[in-house]
Amino acid sequence: MSFTASLSACIAVGITLLAAGIDLKTGRIPNWLTVPGLILGLVLGLVAGQLTGLLLALAGALATALVPLLLFKMKAMGGGDVKLFAALGALLGAEAALEIEMAAFMIGAVWGLAVWTQRGLLGSGLLAVAGMALGRLGKRWRTGEKAATAKAVTIRFGPAIGAATLAVISVRVFWG
Repeated sequence: MSFTASLSACIAVGITLLAAGIDLKTGRIPNWLTVPGLILGLVLGLVAGQLTGLLLALAGALATALVPLLLFKMKAMGGGDVKLFAALGALLGAEAALEIEMAAFMIGAVWGLAVWTQRGLLGSGLLAVAGMALGRLGKRWRTGEKAATAKAVTIRFGPAIGAATLAVISVRVFWG
């Protein structure tokens, strides 16, 4: 692994673990954390591979942010999560960042089920997911849902992104 790739991996782990802690505490992932990560990824791409490296970092950011952006538009994910994924794509490239994204969705799904079960809201959480999946028909299901219940079924996704980043980078470094 090159110096810039190692530096990018360290920055990615640091940013996502910090984002996880902040998200757990505040429910937000701040721009002061994600935007510099995105910029650093683009700069390191430029340093490592000149114009081609910069374009690959930009492509990684766009590819990794696409699905989270669609989920954000559906109000199923926060904007900080989208920007954090974009930063990961710029720092690590599309392949590694998309692996992280897939792992984060799996971790988030398991964690969400556990949180909903612990809160006694498994049924409400599953109905909220079904409502999003069904689109317009789902809006009718959600209309009767109380605002408190909607907030209660929301989970923080930053910790899932942090855990996935740590796991994927560890596997790539130690077994890759």
